[in-house]
Amino acid sequence: EKCYQCIERINENAEILEKFNNIYKLLYIDKTDEDKKLWEIKNVNELFGRDYSVFITNILLLLGYKSHMKNIKKLTFDDEQINIQKRRVKECLKNDIIYKKYDEIRISQMLWGTYFINNSLIEVGRLQFELINDNQVKIHIPAGEKLDIEKVTKSIKDSKLLLKKYHNIENTKYICESWLLSQEIAQMLDKNSNIVKFQELFGIKQDKNGIDDILNFVFNIRECDDYTNLSEETSLQRKIKAFLINGGIIY
Repeated sequence: EKCYQCIERINENAEILEKFNNIYKLLYIDKTDEDKKLWEIKNVNELFGRDYSVFITNILLLLGYKSHMKNIKKLTFDDEQINIQKRRVKECLKNDIIYKKYDEIRISQMLWGTYFINNSLIEVGRLQFELINDNQVKIHIPAGEKLDIEKVTKSIKDSKLLLKKYHNIENTKYICESWLLSQEIAQMLDKNSNIVKFQELFGIKQDKNGIDDILNFVFNIRECDDYTNLSEETSLQRKIKAFLINGGIIY
């Protein structure tokens, strides 16, 4: 019902409809990587104005279904990969609303779903692999499952076969940008922890402030004005909370 109501409101507002169509083209038609700039936008009203129709990000993701069908057929994905792709897009549509109780999906979830729709991502075992260029692949780590180092290494090994099969990529160079590679996090953990073992697979360099990812993936919230309010349900949460309260920065 919310989807249909949103569509009606979009069609009634010429200005929003034009913006909507422009975003749609960026997501599914334009091949210039201009859509990547959308990752910098945190609030939907920055795209459509204050009077935008709630659920508009959901509609944009749902409208990628024809592109997804076409792209799956083009790469001749096997049944396992097709089921993974469909499940992941469905999660993008559900998780923010059902589990996080947001009014609509975030821009980040909309964009993440389009990565599967546009065949920029494949999933192999524990990890996901995003095509960056002819031989460079970015590793992503789906939430919800233990970061077992044996599963991780098997996933990387097996990915080489599927990257060759579906995208004709050889001599793959793997990169990763994640809070899981934070040196500040590593100092809070035992050297035999899976996160530390994961870090040992990479040559690491410090990058940007990672507090947004920490809040999202560790504490399951969007923002926090007072770190004393952070939850302490796990030992890692407790250690990170104390670190942040004491003025620490996590990169």
